[in-house]
Amino acid sequence: MKRWSIYGLLALTTLLGSFVWAQESKGITWKHGLSFQVRKAGQNAFTETTPKFGAEVFLDKDLNQLVYIAETASLGLGTAAKQADGPEVKPPLLYHAIEVRVRPVGEANFGAAGVKKFSSEVFRDPNTDNLVYISEAGSLATTPAAGVSPPEKIKDPVWFHGLELKVRKAGEKTFGKDTKQVSLEVYKDENTNQLVYVTDAGAIAITSAAGVGKPSKVEGPVWYHAFEVKVRTANEKMFSKDTKAYGVEVYYDENAKTLIYISETGAISVVPAGGLTKPSTSKEPTWKYGRAFRVRKADEKDFNDKTQSFGAEVYKDETTGNLIYMTESGALVATTGK
Repeated sequence: MKRWSIYGLLALTTLLGSFVWAQESKGITWKHGLSFQVRKAGQNAFTETTPKFGAEVFLDKDLNQLVYIAETASLGLGTAAKQADGPEVKPPLLYHAIEVRVRPVGEANFGAAGVKKFSSEVFRDPNTDNLVYISEAGSLATTPAAGVSPPEKIKDPVWFHGLELKVRKAGEKTFGKDTKQVSLEVYKDENTNQLVYVTDAGAIAITSAAGVGKPSKVEGPVWYHAFEVKVRTANEKMFSKDTKAYGVEVYYDENAKTLIYISETGAISVVPAGGLTKPSTSKEPTWKYGRAFRVRKADEKDFNDKTQSFGAEVYKDETTGNLIYMTESGALVATTGK
């Protein structure tokens, strides 16, 4: 738990700076920090050695949404509607945990060698009324709590379907035998009515399960389009030929009527597809603005000159109209555009 007096907040504002990399951007405001303990698969009790992840929460004034960014640079977007400003920060409330299995690429049997287990904790941030999912790999996803209460009896997640996705690196023009493949499973968290997408590396994404049933026949993913984006580091003021570029693929999951964004690092984000249909051509994304975030580790009480920083960019996917937040590590989160 990280608590700040109002005087600490004023000093912090000066320390963090404006975080504005575009003249038309309204910028971001730091709100509070949180620490999460995440048990590994098979670990029933929290102990002194249970891994911890620090995270910061910022208000993106252009989106009017809260950006949750973990010390791993994984990030999620949550509602700012119930943000409670004040000198005291309430610690996250643990709701439950889910443990799932993920098959490797090409494997049909959950009992085979190579199948991995991943645990994720589900918290509610009482300062904002957002649910925060965070996996043992440090991947983070958020959604409004919307009245969801801690379960009296925890229900096991229900497997819905599995998918395999190919994702090209920046500069890789066509899919080939060496193109990266990512396996993922989709489960329903019966405790929150969320669909939880989990990859074979423990990356997670969530979206509402409302109106979605378990498919009687699993349909394969439909490739929609792809694009490349450049992301500066926190200390990189201008784009250059040396700025890191990432490839992103967009797939349609017909089983859940969602769009899956996957970066070349294997990070994923999921949004409802709505009425979108497969585009005939792909449009280049439009850069909106850049961000820089300072994020403390779980055991780091105060911001200091050694606190790590992450650069991020916000792009508009002109093919779908969605907005894409991507960090310098290749983590991403998508949100319906405006």
